[in-house]
Amino acid sequence: MAKKASVKFVCSSCGAAFGSWTGRCNTCGEWNTIQEKIDTTLSLRGHKGMLDPRPLSQVLVQDTVARIPTAMPDLDTVLGGGLVPGGVVLLAGEPGIGKSTLLLQVAAAVQKHGKVLYVSGEESAHQVAMRATRLGVVADHIDIASTAATNDIAATIQKGGYQLAIVDSIQTVGVEEISSSLGSVSQITNSTQLLSAAAKASNTALILVGHVTKEGSIAGPKVLEHTVDAVLQLEGDRYGGFKLLRSI
Repeated sequence: MAKKASVKFVCSSCGAAFGSWTGRCNTCGEWNTIQEKIDTTLSLRGHKGMLDPRPLSQVLVQDTVARIPTAMPDLDTVLGGGLVPGGVVLLAGEPGIGKSTLLLQVAAAVQKHGKVLYVSGEESAHQVAMRATRLGVVADHIDIASTAATNDIAATIQKGGYQLAIVDSIQTVGVEEISSSLGSVSQITNSTQLLSAAAKASNTALILVGHVTKEGSIAGPKVLEHTVDAVLQLEGDRYGGFKLLRSI
């Protein structure tokens, strides 16, 4: 059995690490900047192998072949030609704007190229299935799961076998080693890092759904946007009319 990862507390202002939470950073003097973080150094122990680097000129880059089409020309254009295996996309938007509906349609298209994993932390598998039925989605190669456990989602992705994984949403899942509530800065940060690492290790395209604040900005720490490879925002009238999907 793998050892349980330890947790440390890090100041978001100066980076100082502590063994327990404190209201004030003793290093820089800032208040309320101490955040829980998984100590990822544990996972590096025991790995003493050397890298096997190759000259860049010898690495074959087949961009048009590698990308996964979504069967939506406009979406593929925004994505630069389609989804990238191992790439992580954050799709943000207001509640009810149509994020889940859009992603079910994407899943329906991608399943023609390989299996798709759709994980919902907000709805039950039955609710997702009912939406798929309303959309007329034939989900022969789409696996549905409902959970809030980031560790389990990451393990499922990392084992491989999926062309695309969708997590709806990053604010409703959490890492078991972190004691803070779902949606907190620590949970969002560590969940994003854990899921991104699993996607890249298994060469699985990953789409994370994100919430937005009343001001229209993406909810959560700024590091969320920096951890992913692309950030898309769905805007428009939630009750009908045109929708605008833009890359930010």
